[in-house]
Amino acid sequence: MIVNTSSQSGLGNYGMANYSAAKEAIVALTRTVARELGQYNVRCNAIRPVAKTRMPTTPEVLETMRVSEQVLRIPSLGNRWTPKLTGDTSTPAQVAFLAVWLCTDAAAKVNGRTFQVGGGDIWLYSEPDVLRTTYSAKGWNLEALDTSATRNYLIGDLSNRFLPGKASK
Repeated sequence: MIVNTSSQSGLGNYGMANYSAAKEAIVALTRTVARELGQYNVRCNAIRPVAKTRMPTTPEVLETMRVSEQVLRIPSLGNRWTPKLTGDTSTPAQVAFLAVWLCTDAAAKVNGRTFQVGGGDIWLYSEPDVLRTTYSAKGWNLEALDTSATRNYLIGDLSNRFLPGKASK
């Protein structure tokens, strides 16, 4: 049994692109290892722990989160607003129970999944899924992509949620 440690920062964390990329890479590694080793009865899952540790309470991290949410008005962690900028009340020990449970026989069918744990909550993340697809027999070019039908179908009502001052809690 393998339990990798990722972070909700992998969902996008203002001011920490390098950290976010590394943490989301752990999720991709988890899915790949699960697919490759599942046939040998080796399970691999990932957790995104939320616990009161030194890291989320450093002055640099707190300032980055404050600027994101209070100045730019965009969620600082993925698509979520930080409930408080001083860390969560969860302890690392509380997070450890999920990690241990994932290694037990009770979780024998759980493989390649990502969980977040903290503050009394456990989240199971969905797997990436294609929202829409479209096809062009002639292939794609800028003109084909920019037709209103294609643009409306692929983009629909999507908007840039991360424009400063446009997001709301």
